[in-house]
Amino acid sequence: MNIIGMSEDDTRKRVEVFSLSIYGLVIFPKALGHVDDAVSDILV
Repeated sequence: MNIIGMSEDDTRKRVEVFSLSIYGLVIFPKALGHVDDAVSDILV
């Protein structure tokens, strides 16, 4: 147990979820932007 009272596995899982959520926030808007560009190119 560490000072906070969580095991290292719990801490590692929280860090992984946190990093994945940040990664998603960065990547998904870019992906959606590319999709929007492709759709607008098709429609125009």
